[in-house]
Amino acid sequence: MVRLSPKPQQRSILTGNYLPAIRPPAQETIVLCPVCRSKMQRTDEQCPNCKAERHFGPTRRETIFSSVVGLVATPALSLLLFRPSFWTGMCAVVGLMLGFLWRIIAIREIAGSATRDRMRLK
Repeated sequence: MVRLSPKPQQRSILTGNYLPAIRPPAQETIVLCPVCRSKMQRTDEQCPNCKAERHFGPTRRETIFSSVVGLVATPALSLLLFRPSFWTGMCAVVGLMLGFLWRIIAIREIAGSATRDRMRLK
């Protein structure tokens, strides 16, 4: 069914008052593409002008770096407490996992509700 007339205003169930009309999107939802500097919606996954795609989360380089730091730093600290043994290897595995997870958790904590994103050309 096609509606040709405008939607009637809706009333609140609780108070019976008319609900406010729906407003167009605010200007803060429009951002500039970091690649071509054209206007685009904040929720767009792809720039309509240059077709650059938005990617979320840490880069592969950041993830590998934090994993290697965890892999090296944790056994180094364990060697201060223990002689080289089986536990040094276990600390290396735990450090690798913590380094990998740290990158993901740190970005969520720093960004809060906003997600870190970047634009990249296809």
